[in-house]
Amino acid sequence: MKTPKNTAAAFNQFDEGLNLDPAERKAAQRRHRQVTECLIAVGLAVTTFIQGSFARKTMLKPLKDVDLVIVLPESLAAQLRRPGGAAHAIALVRQAISDAFPDAQFDVHDTPAHALQVIFPDLEFTFDLVPAFADPAGTEDVFIADRENDTWERSNTRTLNGVISERNQATDQRFVHQVRMVKSFKKDHPVLDETCGLLWESPAYGAITTKMAHSEAVASTLEHAAQALTGAVYDPTGADDLTAEWTTQEREAYVAAVRTAAHRAAEALRLDADDDHDGAIELWHSILGDPFPDVPPQSATAAWENLAGGGITSDGRAVRSPRANQPVRPARSWRSR
Repeated sequence: MKTPKNTAAAFNQFDEGLNLDPAERKAAQRRHRQVTECLIAVGLAVTTFIQGSFARKTMLKPLKDVDLVIVLPESLAAQLRRPGGAAHAIALVRQAISDAFPDAQFDVHDTPAHALQVIFPDLEFTFDLVPAFADPAGTEDVFIADRENDTWERSNTRTLNGVISERNQATDQRFVHQVRMVKSFKKDHPVLDETCGLLWESPAYGAITTKMAHSEAVASTLEHAAQALTGAVYDPTGADDLTAEWTTQEREAYVAAVRTAAHRAAEALRLDADDDHDGAIELWHSILGDPFPDVPPQSATAAWENLAGGGITSDGRAVRSPRANQPVRPARSWRSR
């Protein structure tokens, strides 16, 4: 990874490194079309659509799974919306896929409550096929199968897709890129492992409302999250509290990790404003992890020169800017009385 010349270049390099493999994306889209054609042909679908972070374009690489919602014909409602119907719907989809793709395997790594997990031998990622019925009231909502609880659960996933798409357009197509950056922060901090990916789209949605530089957007999101995570955090549609099952101890640990990162991000912005790019880049690397570029270690000579009137960052680098975490204050020269 080459050393970037400034913070903006570092973020551009970081952004490129987070993109999904274009070949995998095309393979997922092609298989989506093939599965849809298969299910429509046998009368098990009127349409399909992708949901989840792959659909919202906020997924970090590598591509692990694709969630495909199968909207069933209303003519099957009487048969499938009765006891045992959710599991039967998944069984019907399994049979149709098995007939069309004889080498496919099912529910190998997991048996999701709301989906049939499919492994296609020619793909490195799985498909989760989610049977659903359209809302009879005509809303965007669908009712997805829950084979574990034998119910059909309301889902506003299409509304969520639309909300994220609109925000992405309002930010000159930057929002989804910046969400991926925040998710990279989450991925690099083990204390945050148990938090869901959608959780990190919510503070980003609250903080990034217009076109912003990547560094400003991520710093604003972390600052917003440090406060937001102290209470309920709803998904971008406002439907579900994504923190409802957290314990007090978990919440405190998450907030502490984000506050530390937010303080460092604010410090990095100050250094960047003072054209101390190496100091800012090193701080961002400490926040966002190895996918973010780093700068070479500082020489002792450079450190002493910077200490003359600069400061020391929160990760220990001597910088020219006096607006680092710890500014170096001139000491009074020694005089004898």
